[in-house]
Amino acid sequence: MFDDDQILLESFEHIFQVLKQETARLKEVKSIHAERVRFLEKEIRSHARILEDISLPARFILEHILELKYKAGQMAVEAENITQGFSPINDVWVEEFGVIKIATGSLILNWRDQLYNYLLYPDKVEFRTIDEKATIKLFFSHVFTRQEISKFASLQNSPNVLYIHPSLQKIINKVSNKSKEIK
Repeated sequence: MFDDDQILLESFEHIFQVLKQETARLKEVKSIHAERVRFLEKEIRSHARILEDISLPARFILEHILELKYKAGQMAVEAENITQGFSPINDVWVEEFGVIKIATGSLILNWRDQLYNYLLYPDKVEFRTIDEKATIKLFFSHVFTRQEISKFASLQNSPNVLYIHPSLQKIINKVSNKSKEIK
């Protein structure tokens, strides 16, 4: 967990409780506005799960994808017999038990974090099932930023990271060396 995570979780919990109350109050209301309140409740719960329920590499990837979503970036997907070219990211959410879902283009991609290992490159990621029978590749229109990599420098110690590209590793090493100098 990062320093700000506890503050974010408390904020999400507060917002979630308010939305939960309002959702109950709007139970009988059939309106697009009431639906939006119900949607916001689910979205806040999903953002809390990003901080609580998934591995560090999965969080690193999702935060990058969310950055792409909000900055009009795009993502391409290759998985088994599915190939989708670069498309806008429509939604990202985490459900119970670490099930991650990404809606991009006409595709909804989902995987369970605990069942995958990660390979990290500057402009793509590859997920492999632990038994290495299935692979998912995500390609990004923008590379991981130095700030994102620096924030997640500890992912090099994550047991489910199989590979980190040398250019990413170089940034991680610089951050690690700086933090050793400070201590």
